[in-house]
Amino acid sequence: MSIRIRRARGDEAELCWRIRNLAIIAQCQACYPLSAIRAWTPEKMPGGYRQAILHNPFYVAENVQHQLLATGYLDIETQRVEAMFTLPEAMRQGIAARIMTCIKQEALARGINALALSSPPNAQGGYLKQGFQCVRNDTHYSPAADYTFDCIEMLYRPQ
Repeated sequence: MSIRIRRARGDEAELCWRIRNLAIIAQCQACYPLSAIRAWTPEKMPGGYRQAILHNPFYVAENVQHQLLATGYLDIETQRVEAMFTLPEAMRQGIAARIMTCIKQEALARGINALALSSPPNAQGGYLKQGFQCVRNDTHYSPAADYTFDCIEMLYRPQ
């Protein structure tokens, strides 16, 4: 399968939001109750999501039919990896790893010497394979879901 990684465009925000929601629904039921997941994945995209695409190096993976398969971005201000999501049918093909490589290269080019992220428990193994280390177990309260999600704070420092 031929996959191209590129920067997202603002007009793709809704598609990126859909990938996010489908990935969370498919993968996070092992960690969180379905009621919390449904509240965490509203159909209506928040306004700040498009701004994240426009103001950060936000990457997408697309196939030869130009279908978006995965997303991820470097939040320049916080130096965190965000929105790492893959469509369920495209999971376990190394696509997210290719996006992470672009994010790491972007961080290096910007002089960022450490990247952080919050991982749900089910995704921790993938981030470990990418060179991230566990820093601590943590939680994140989502007012929209009215739920406290368990997560793992992780850190990557290039060698």
